[in-house]
Amino acid sequence: MSARGPYEDSYRSFLGYAKKHEMTVLHDNGLYRHIRFHTPGNSCGWFQLVTWPGYLSITGDFESYTFCRVEDMFDFFADSGAGWRINPDYWEEKLVASSVVRAHSPEKFRQQVVDYFWEARHRFPGEAADLFREIREDVLAYEEYGETARGALDSFRYRGKDGSRLFEFSDWYEWDLTDWSIHYLRACHAIVWGINRYRSAVKS
Repeated sequence: MSARGPYEDSYRSFLGYAKKHEMTVLHDNGLYRHIRFHTPGNSCGWFQLVTWPGYLSITGDFESYTFCRVEDMFDFFADSGAGWRINPDYWEEKLVASSVVRAHSPEKFRQQVVDYFWEARHRFPGEAADLFREIREDVLAYEEYGETARGALDSFRYRGKDGSRLFEFSDWYEWDLTDWSIHYLRACHAIVWGINRYRSAVKS
């Protein structure tokens, strides 16, 4: 298997569920397939792939996503994913039904907040450390929780010691604070992993 680039962490997360999975082919008739992957005695991380002409659906513990693009969707994912890699941006365009695809990203939230502070710190000479401490306690402390984190951004105010300077996060609602949801990335890995397992079994 080749390296998975920026999705290495999500792949390792997926493998934590799937490394002992067994494959059960429930139906296999041309483009009509129903294949289940699960670890016997453990329901965590199970999933199934179902295909019919022009469609592929994945359901199970990684939420549900249905894609539509070409007649044989196994070929589509194998070709557009380049072997073992996933291509979540392009594949999102082919979704016709899905659970959550994007979710709040604590990493993006933190980066945006720190960048905003860094650009404004010069307006508060001698107070930047105090300002950042309050940002850390009143905003970054909630970075894991989407709605609460955005509320903290909206309500944060810091008044300079001389009373003439105000720091607040203006226009933060224009920031992109989301990234691929872990369920969507796991589903993408599961599709590629499952197709490769199936094709390897068919060849043997």
